[in-house]
Amino acid sequence: MKIGITETVIEYPGGDLTAWKIGEKKKLLEGHIPPGDVFNQPTYHFGEYFVLNYFMKARWLGYRFYALGEWEPNNPKVLEGRKKIEEIFAKQKLAEFRRQRALSGYAGGKGEPDLFLYMESGPTLFLEIKKEGDNVAPAQLTCLAQIKSILEADVGIVYLAKYGQQYKAKTYELDLETFVGHPQVA
Repeated sequence: MKIGITETVIEYPGGDLTAWKIGEKKKLLEGHIPPGDVFNQPTYHFGEYFVLNYFMKARWLGYRFYALGEWEPNNPKVLEGRKKIEEIFAKQKLAEFRRQRALSGYAGGKGEPDLFLYMESGPTLFLEIKKEGDNVAPAQLTCLAQIKSILEADVGIVYLAKYGQQYKAKTYELDLETFVGHPQVA
């Protein structure tokens, strides 16, 4: 079975990114306990925290840092997110997901989406976040297909556009049987 997913375009104020890059991160980190590398890497993680806050306003809960697999077992920044994944998803499904990741050559977290979101009422959502100059990689499309097919969670791609930026959302095709994904040609 093949499905199409179209990017969701979310606009951000350019001043938010500028503030983030010069170290003024408080606005987007309120309510979060980010690891040190969020502060040590001034140009990274803006998009992920902007989108995480966007979805939290819509009553989603979630994690920027998590691990779907058993890699990095002692990495403190993924422990809480991994624990929540193991609470939500059946052990058999996680085992099959991890097996398929290894078979596809993408074990070790390669290609995992940027955000893991969930609602207390049950829905789950994994999102890959992109902004200008950042393209979706084959490993990311494969992982999204595997999540959708095996874990039966919703998946998506968010494109962050600066207010006023002209951007046409792309659509991707995911094959839920072969776990291959690619951009659809218009």
